[in-house]
Amino acid sequence: MKSDRLTLKPISEKDVDHVMTWVNNPSVIGNIATLSGEDFTREQELSYIRRMQESPDDEVFSIWDGDRYIGQTGVHQIYQRSRIGRLAIVIATNQEMGKGYGSEAIRRLLDYAFSPAGMNLHKVWLLVFEGNTRSIRTYKRIGFVEEGVLREEYYHEGVYHNMVRMSILAQEWGCTNTSG
Repeated sequence: MKSDRLTLKPISEKDVDHVMTWVNNPSVIGNIATLSGEDFTREQELSYIRRMQESPDDEVFSIWDGDRYIGQTGVHQIYQRSRIGRLAIVIATNQEMGKGYGSEAIRRLLDYAFSPAGMNLHKVWLLVFEGNTRSIRTYKRIGFVEEGVLREEYYHEGVYHNMVRMSILAQEWGCTNTSG
């Protein structure tokens, strides 16, 4: 999958060393509650990549700008019966954040997620920390809408955090094929 400057490639075991540069970096994963806790080993990350490659419920991609690794994105928890899935994205370094890579990768991923030739989903949703106003603004700019707040949903760094659930529907993305 390509956009103007990015290519999204299915995750590969060859990506493990790139992933290891950020997966244990608190300044990168600070807004990802599911990654907090004990550091991941290279073998654990390889195991995760293999699970994602085999999973019928997850589609994960590495984000590339030419030959430069930018991060990861994907749709997880795909529930085919309802044609929904959960969006996730990580930009691997603080230096690459704020340059539009995330927005561009999400747009390309949504094109694929809603396409009948792609995942043919009806809805893509996500969770974001209520205090992460920068990400919430970005998701809204892309077209996501707030569905509600999950009160004290995640325990992260010693505190419970509210999470905002946001989503976008295929027809809101401009897809006309919304039948099951």
